[in-house]
Amino acid sequence: MQVASLTGQPVQLVRQYDLFFDIDFTGLSFTGKVTVDLDTTGDITLDAVGLQVKSVKHGNRNLQYKQTSNAVEIKTGKFSGPLDIEFNGKVSENFTGFYKASYGDGYILTTHLEAVQARKLFPCLDHPAFKAVFKLVVRTGPDLKVISNMPVESEEVRANKKVVSFKQTPKMSTYLFYLGVGKFVEEHSRHGQTHLYAAHARPKGSIKTEFSFEAAQKVLDYYESYFGIPYQLPKLHQVAVPEFAYGAMENWGAITYREILMHVDQNTSVRAKKAVAGVIAHEIAHMWFGDLVTMKWWDDIWLNESFATFMGHHAVEQGYPQWKVWQDFVRTQTSGAMGRDGLRSTHPIEARVKNPEEIEELFDEISYGKGASILRMIEAYIGSDKFRKGVGKYLEKFRYSNAAGQDLWNHLQEASGTDVNRIMEAWISKPGFPIITATLSEKKLLLEQERFVMAGGIEKQSWPVPITMMVDGKPQSLLLDKEKAQVNIGLSPKSLKLNVDQTGFYIVHYQGRELQDLLWKSRLSPLDKWGLISDAKALLLSGRMPIREYLSLLERFRKDEEYLPMFEISDQLEFLHVLAPEKMRDTSRRFHTDQLKTLQAKTDENSMMLKGIVAGRLTLIDDAYAKEQGSKIKDLASVDPDMKRPVVMGYARSSNDYNGLIDRFKKSATDEERLRYLEGLASFNKPDLVAKALEFSLSGQVKKQDVRNIVAYSTSNADARSVTWEWFKTNIEKLEKMYEGTAQLSSIMRAYISIVGVGHVDEAESLFNRYPVPAADATLERLRIYDRLARGIMAMP
Repeated sequence: MQVASLTGQPVQLVRQYDLFFDIDFTGLSFTGKVTVDLDTTGDITLDAVGLQVKSVKHGNRNLQYKQTSNAVEIKTGKFSGPLDIEFNGKVSENFTGFYKASYGDGYILTTHLEAVQARKLFPCLDHPAFKAVFKLVVRTGPDLKVISNMPVESEEVRANKKVVSFKQTPKMSTYLFYLGVGKFVEEHSRHGQTHLYAAHARPKGSIKTEFSFEAAQKVLDYYESYFGIPYQLPKLHQVAVPEFAYGAMENWGAITYREILMHVDQNTSVRAKKAVAGVIAHEIAHMWFGDLVTMKWWDDIWLNESFATFMGHHAVEQGYPQWKVWQDFVRTQTSGAMGRDGLRSTHPIEARVKNPEEIEELFDEISYGKGASILRMIEAYIGSDKFRKGVGKYLEKFRYSNAAGQDLWNHLQEASGTDVNRIMEAWISKPGFPIITATLSEKKLLLEQERFVMAGGIEKQSWPVPITMMVDGKPQSLLLDKEKAQVNIGLSPKSLKLNVDQTGFYIVHYQGRELQDLLWKSRLSPLDKWGLISDAKALLLSGRMPIREYLSLLERFRKDEEYLPMFEISDQLEFLHVLAPEKMRDTSRRFHTDQLKTLQAKTDENSMMLKGIVAGRLTLIDDAYAKEQGSKIKDLASVDPDMKRPVVMGYARSSNDYNGLIDRFKKSATDEERLRYLEGLASFNKPDLVAKALEFSLSGQVKKQDVRNIVAYSTSNADARSVTWEWFKTNIEKLEKMYEGTAQLSSIMRAYISIVGVGHVDEAESLFNRYPVPAADATLERLRIYDRLARGIMAMP
């Protein structure tokens, strides 16, 4: 395959990497040798960061080379064959490359190589289009286990060293290579001919993996049937990593997860259990979409992540239909994407990547949530059977190779006979999304589109929008591909609702009393109700809907008993209460109290989960309820798993027992327990105690991966908004260093600092002038919008 044009590289082809590592586990260092078999038309440059190259040879001949901070330049001339490179390296202390992941008194060594971190482990062409086969041999301590992408071929101990050789991989990209070394506990199961393993570094039995095996088997069944292609490797490891910046990583044949995403027992909440299944389904989807077929370059990273997000929900819906995960999809993925994409500082789904530093910032709500929502829209537009057929043919054609988004659109268009190419090209190349304004005019429905801008104002732009509507209970559809269109809806319709089940990535503004009356006479599904509530928030934020009108719309749903609309209202009222607690506390308390009464009588898993979330939010705004829940702390072991959070939060609010919660945190046996107490520590009604808890999070006694969580928890506590802002200002440099190379700080800033900074806009502008970190623009833009809304709410009589 000719790929030199992608990089300016003279290298035409990489066939194989033969890798040898001698790992000093206690000294946190390694020596290595890579034999890379390639074809090149001239001198080559291999990526290498943080490595010390000792020699470069072809056969017995030493080759001239020069090492820079990020590469090794080798004088090869025109060349075909193997190069032998010897090098040394050190184990990293952050979350990238080959790093140390600590737990208690121990640690494992593990890799995280996406997007361009393989160059920190061995010299290579660290580019997804240079696929090659990998053959690995590792030498390390005799008491350690080694895990990689493929099964072990041989293992022996000689001279007090263990030497482990692995079978050769199929062709794959460098970022999918995996190496893990430690005192792993391994458990085994099977899925047909595939060996399944769960591996972790805790004492045997402390991470319960039965459910993670069950979920893996269910989603493998689903994907093999859906794609029509069996899982391609002889084994699949699921490896629990004690410290991990991201939730999981799709290394082919050796998926890594945070420990909390592999452990389920009788004390696990429904909320956590759903997260376990969802992440496993997402990562295993990558075994086809990302690993078997890989994007040509990181411009198309969204295709990997969007598809895994979209297919993951399909797989969980099939395996666990009682959870109704498409309702969770719109509330999290679609809503999160719209919240990001409504900013002027957004980016197109297909963003042009010029250098490696830009890649990490693309792992955001656009690449995951917006892309997945657009795939859901296209599936609804062409039909699920045709969508599936197109996907299957695409995977079959490009297996063990690379593809671009255009290749997928071509196959979907061929399978459906519709103009998928034109639609998708517009949606992935343009930033933002449309707001559709609907009005009745002379017995016709007038639809007008423009770009939705959360900061307010009008921006003329149009997309080819698949519009769906229900008129008098009958479906209608059209492709709105210009600024405005008139639609015949009959002479005297009795009901009308646009964007049926919210499959379209757009919001709707219904104008005029007559049209709104038709809307409220419609039979609304839970997804439809969610759409109306979600769109109302967008209209409120952009200044298109006054706060009084917004609250009147919420009031229509105050007695609603369905999971999704209840959840969305709770989310929105929590947010508004944090922005303007004095004005919103009574409304939020009233709604949450009513919701809790409704949920008390329900026993399905979604209701149990939502009850715990609503109860937790109520403890933050109702002192009597907090005291009632907190009184159960001594019997916490017997409390339903989803209600343990509000008990801990209520105890914190009613007791201010900082030392007691710290002690419980330190004695916790699982990550979910630890996070529960961390949330308690962020829930005090005394701001100085929350400030103390935030400092504790950086003491080294809290996992670095979990610092993000305590920021989320303190952001939800209106009493802690100012101290959280002060803590962030003081520690921005430390956080930047902690999450270097992972884009986690950007995510924290967009989600939480934009809220706790309300009332401090000038300070925030000054701070980000001094520290121009990625996502500062998006954070400031969102902060100004939230600050404007908070002032508007506070001005209400």
